[in-house]
Amino acid sequence: MSNFELQKVFDNIPVKSYREKIKAIEDFIVSIADGKNIVGNNKELVYPDFWGYKHSFANGIYVREMTMKKGQLGFSAIHKHSYAFFLLTGVLQTSSEDGVLELIAPCHIISPEGAKRIVYAQEDCVIVTVHANPTNTEDLKELEKMNVVFTWEEYEKYKNKN
Repeated sequence: MSNFELQKVFDNIPVKSYREKIKAIEDFIVSIADGKNIVGNNKELVYPDFWGYKHSFANGIYVREMTMKKGQLGFSAIHKHSYAFFLLTGVLQTSSEDGVLELIAPCHIISPEGAKRIVYAQEDCVIVTVHANPTNTEDLKELEKMNVVFTWEEYEKYKNKN
């Protein structure tokens, strides 16, 4: 995928809303998942071996570092809370409600609550995200429950409850 190819994918999906587009793309990718080159099932966070991960913890904070190789594509879960996103190296395309953004390292964004993104590495990238961790757990499954959901229905239910 060259520069802004991710935007071309979005533009060619016949559904109208961002949520529908991202779901259609993710559902297609999951339908061809082979467990080796394409992993995931839309129902849990996956930490594939081909992306390097480093998990760090400080009082009230969870920091995740991820390495993506050029040409790799990934989907985030739907985030319950806003969080800091740092691109330390590389060039990354990322989807948002406002369209596809090209991020050139070094840079950072604050990703809003309710964000779900598709990311595509135009170059090798190192990404760091910083999330709240009020219980100071180091259990990744517990952090997943605190910070993300996997369907828009779950997100709306969470928002209405809180």
